[in-house]
Amino acid sequence: MKNSHLLSVLLPININYPFTYSYSEILDIGTVVKVTFRGRELYGVVWSHVTHDMNLDQEKIKPIISKKIVGDCISLPKSLIKFLNWVSAYYMMPLGLALKASFKKQFFEKEIKKKIYYTLNSSAPKRVTKKQEKVIELFHTREALDRDKIVALSGLSRDIIRRMIKNNVLIEAESYEEPEKQIYLDTKINFTHQQKLAMSDVLTSLKEQKVTLIDGITGSGKTELYLEAATNILNQGKQVLIMLPEITLTQEFIKIFRGRFKNQIGEWHSGLSEGNRKQVWFDILNKKIKLIVGARSSLFLPFADLGLIVVDEEHDQSYKQDEGIIYNARDMAILRAKQLNVACILSSATPSVETFENIVSKKFNRALLNERFHGTRLPNISCIDMRNAEKETNSFLPIELIHDIKKTKEKNEQSLLFLNRRGYSPLSICGNCGVRVDCPNCDAWLILHKNISKYKCHHCGYTEKSERECKNCQSSDKIIQTGLGIEKIDEEVNRLFPEMSRIVFSSDYLQSSSAISSALKQIKENKVDIIIGTQLISKGHNFPNLTYVGILDADFGLDVTDIRASERTFQILNQVSGRAGRVKQDSNVKIMTHMPDHPLLKSLIKNHREEFYETELTIRNSTHMPPFARLVGIIISSKNNGILQEYSQKLAVMNNFPKNIELFGPVEAPISRLRKYHRRRFLIRGSKNSNVQFYIKRWLGSLKLPPQIRITIDVDPQNFL
Repeated sequence: MKNSHLLSVLLPININYPFTYSYSEILDIGTVVKVTFRGRELYGVVWSHVTHDMNLDQEKIKPIISKKIVGDCISLPKSLIKFLNWVSAYYMMPLGLALKASFKKQFFEKEIKKKIYYTLNSSAPKRVTKKQEKVIELFHTREALDRDKIVALSGLSRDIIRRMIKNNVLIEAESYEEPEKQIYLDTKINFTHQQKLAMSDVLTSLKEQKVTLIDGITGSGKTELYLEAATNILNQGKQVLIMLPEITLTQEFIKIFRGRFKNQIGEWHSGLSEGNRKQVWFDILNKKIKLIVGARSSLFLPFADLGLIVVDEEHDQSYKQDEGIIYNARDMAILRAKQLNVACILSSATPSVETFENIVSKKFNRALLNERFHGTRLPNISCIDMRNAEKETNSFLPIELIHDIKKTKEKNEQSLLFLNRRGYSPLSICGNCGVRVDCPNCDAWLILHKNISKYKCHHCGYTEKSERECKNCQSSDKIIQTGLGIEKIDEEVNRLFPEMSRIVFSSDYLQSSSAISSALKQIKENKVDIIIGTQLISKGHNFPNLTYVGILDADFGLDVTDIRASERTFQILNQVSGRAGRVKQDSNVKIMTHMPDHPLLKSLIKNHREEFYETELTIRNSTHMPPFARLVGIIISSKNNGILQEYSQKLAVMNNFPKNIELFGPVEAPISRLRKYHRRRFLIRGSKNSNVQFYIKRWLGSLKLPPQIRITIDVDPQNFL
């Protein structure tokens, strides 16, 4: 231990603190090192320097094995370490798990394969095939290219390229590195007058390093504005992160971005291979990638010089991760931008209530777009009152909707039927004994997916074959399907309109990016008459020939006790309606409802968006709910219901919160059993500026946690299941 230095090393595992190790020299904070931990070799990060302390058992302190990783010393930016510390503290997650969100051991286990560049062999045979001539032409303006680029630019097979290398037509270039290219926006983009005004507001926010909401109706050209802002930052040599809510959107947006930017764009989402993720991670760390387009996890990447964060569709629930590492990427994007003293741009046609309140209170800037880019009008929105709507015999669809679809087809235009419910039927029940078909692992019923002849649990993923016989009373052919699912809509549309082409736009049918891209291509080429979609269809898509939208069972979610139910319903109805008439005039949206006088629907029909938000803020303020208060949800779970009840009751008794923090519960969670675990819920409400985390930590620490008990903490919960 003589002449050694003590260093605090954090490991990307489920631990809440770093461990002390020694090394022959002082290493910078952020340095990636290899250490031994409980008999294993792990990679960790130097988190802080440790002063020699007499209380430390010097003999037990293990040495760091190595700092040399992947051929060189790797160090995480100090700004990322600061960010991870904050995320861990705010969301009350173990610090090691916060690091795990950014840091994967697989990134350091093997060397990254060095790119090999090829150039023309001046002494190669002059006789070449026509196809090989295409390759040779590429090098008239380029010194060298790697194999992937040659394939991509020539459009030829890898076999042809391989033969050219084998025959020494192409030879390996010595010590060549691809030069950095300027990233720029296509100058052909012409902004409308309103876009120019909004762009001026955005550029001001960039200079002032503020949070700005690009608040624009559907089809108003919000994307163009933040691409221009990104260009401004990229041309300063800094990095830009553009976050999208869904992996399914990434490929479509990548195409748009590649059409604008003349350089490599990095992607980050769960669909990437481990090798691609590793390459992107290091390229971001080394500033080889300047623009990254990614899902919520991209926020944890090791940006060396981040200059702007964009959160597209900032209201989207997909930014909230509800399992494992629980966090809200939208909120953390704002925080990371603030820590770095850079701008953050939010974009939405239906901003979250929290964001709207920040606009009202002048904490955020606002760039307003209330005109569509193509000059088209917003669709006409009306209701079909299902209480007295005339229906066709043996059909659950109103005659008005059926006539509308026929008229739309006559004009060679497209219709969209929207129902945010997967499967065929949400409830299956025995008509003989009345017992429903339930999930054996959860307090929830199974959903029939008729297209695969299986029941599915949408909570735990359990599946079983659909049988005609009741498991309880063994009666045959008595299972009754109640309620509507997207598959039942598809079945009915096929019966009513057999001559029309249709496509089901749902995650159950489109399970890959390529399948989604293919479906979108068919729709945009007008090869589909009727689109039947779930929430997946509402996000960011532009269908030039879509002029009619029918929203089925719009009442679902209107009367739910969840405090965010109205907000989510308003957002999704608005977003779905906004798919219509983005290019063509005279589009229509019909909402099927039993509550046509509901205030939310009236606001939507009149396009009185501000009215909805003002009403919602008034309700939230009067009931002391976010954004005027803070909520933390705590789920206590165990496979042993007796131990669970005993522990949760003891916790309730040990309530030592101050007056400005209220404890509610314990009560059974709405889903009282999930994945075989019984669940009880506490809800903690504190004043807006209260240090809720401190008191929760003290409260939970006052009672020893039995090994059979799990605790899940959800700061700023988005759902209450």
